[in-house]
Amino acid sequence: MSKHDRNACDRTLYVDDSGDGRALMIFAALDFENRFVSEAHIRWARFREELAGEGLLPMHIPLHAVKMIGGRGSHFHSYGRWGLSRERHRQYIRNLVWRGLQVVADMPGIRIRVAYRRTLLRKTGRPELYLAMITELNRDLAESDQKAEVIIDGDGTDPSFRRAHQYLSAVNCRIEEDPIFLPAAQCGLLQAADLVAYTAHQSLAVSPNRSFMWDWFKQSFPQAQGPTAL
Repeated sequence: MSKHDRNACDRTLYVDDSGDGRALMIFAALDFENRFVSEAHIRWARFREELAGEGLLPMHIPLHAVKMIGGRGSHFHSYGRWGLSRERHRQYIRNLVWRGLQVVADMPGIRIRVAYRRTLLRKTGRPELYLAMITELNRDLAESDQKAEVIIDGDGTDPSFRRAHQYLSAVNCRIEEDPIFLPAAQCGLLQAADLVAYTAHQSLAVSPNRSFMWDWFKQSFPQAQGPTAL
């Protein structure tokens, strides 16, 4: 497909990654039929309005799971400003991630796709995993006779994403040749994908200091496709 065929797409995927930067890499995709995308945006906006109404998290502050769970940044580490104890504030912020996952899980028509790879310190692990994920997606789309576009958190300076799309066979390519790059701060569904990716990462990494999250992915997305080793 060319960039002029986007209106012909049946599905849209919002993709973000996670991992520890050393041995584990993950890509998570929120996969929607296009007729459900507007409702997904509306539901996420309502969730952000709800959080803003609670007074601790303005709508312009992007949700980034690693910062929220770790209490990093002025808005995620400001319990004293609000008269909260450190532990109570930490539990509140952690609960925001859980609540966000439930909003995602309840979005109509959503499919959750998660792929991972044990990278063993190889620098090529990230682009190889992304290519493997969209190759599998392309196969699924061909079987269902559908087409899709991919929206990725980023600024487009990493050429590996475009190369992965161009690598797909032109004979039966069902994914747009060029992904759409957006900063997650400007797209609520990319922030939602970030929460999913980080939660999936914790289900595989099983870090002792994140034991409270080990079952969050399975509990939230029992019908998810993955995490799948690719």
